[in-house]
Amino acid sequence: MKSLKKLAAMMLSVTALGLMLTGCGGSETGKKSSNAGEPITFTVTADVTGERAPYVEKFAKMVEEKTNGRYKAKVIAAGSLGSGGDAIQMLQNGTLDVLMSDDMTADGVLDGKLGFAWLPGLVNNYEEADKYYNHGWISKKVAEVMKKNDLIRMSSFCNGFRQVGNIKHPVTEMSDLAGLKIRTPSVPSVVSFYKKAGALPVMISGSEVLNALQTGTVDGLDNAVFNYTNQGITDVIKYITELNYCYSGGCFMAGTPFWNKLSDADKKIFMECAQSVSDDFTKFFRDKTKKLQDDGIKSGQWKVDQPSPAMKAAMKEIDKQIWEESKEKYGDEIMNPILSGDYKKLSAAK
Repeated sequence: MKSLKKLAAMMLSVTALGLMLTGCGGSETGKKSSNAGEPITFTVTADVTGERAPYVEKFAKMVEEKTNGRYKAKVIAAGSLGSGGDAIQMLQNGTLDVLMSDDMTADGVLDGKLGFAWLPGLVNNYEEADKYYNHGWISKKVAEVMKKNDLIRMSSFCNGFRQVGNIKHPVTEMSDLAGLKIRTPSVPSVVSFYKKAGALPVMISGSEVLNALQTGTVDGLDNAVFNYTNQGITDVIKYITELNYCYSGGCFMAGTPFWNKLSDADKKIFMECAQSVSDDFTKFFRDKTKKLQDDGIKSGQWKVDQPSPAMKAAMKEIDKQIWEESKEKYGDEIMNPILSGDYKKLSAAK
């Protein structure tokens, strides 16, 4: 029954996109109009409504400028094509051309093949995130997996560190997590981390977090502070601990049906535009995160703590356990560089 419902939803999404393009007078995506000299059109959107949408508009404008008007985007309203997973499947089958999304959303479509990228403890701060993930070995490996699945990763942007926020008490020792009901995404390494830390992971939809906090279904959540606004919990959460144990990124991605029609020169332009806009979004993401935290502290709404040295040491032990447990799932090619630490050296290699 669930499979039939998902298939029906996908068919509706594809039909909606077809109607949108027809209504705009567009021709088949990625192809020239029958009138000589008219631009080649392509479709682009963001996976969810919110603050990514302006950056999709910026990307569309930049591509048009850099190609001297040869390419013109039809920007589709963010989130209007169904879930992020639906949009990614549309990239794969050629009914959507370009999408701004995070890697965890893509992972849901790729059966967990990208989960190695956010194993706990791979990066500890923004400098390491940029060096090892966004512009290093991790991003390269994520792009390789995506390409095997008809997705082209054109850029990298920051999707933040996952922190623990709660309404009960400060968390600075591992014992402070014991027994806390923490909402987590259904990401195996995240769930495993909290179980090993003694917390009780609760996997519910992000849209249900506010109500769950208010009714006591959960005591807190695991998420980037950036997302607190979208979830409407900025005035509910009281305590935040900057665990910085898990980092993930995002990207502009294209479907291979569209990508394979581009010349090498145009591929380069698309990638340069995607990375330029992604860099702008990364700065916005990090600036907003800092402002949210500063404002929350200043207003007295939030108390922001760091894990104690003892808690950091315990977290490292958990990281190692999860890495060891991941060997069978991701294989030697991925896990050997992680277990040995060579992913850091490989990130520096030209």
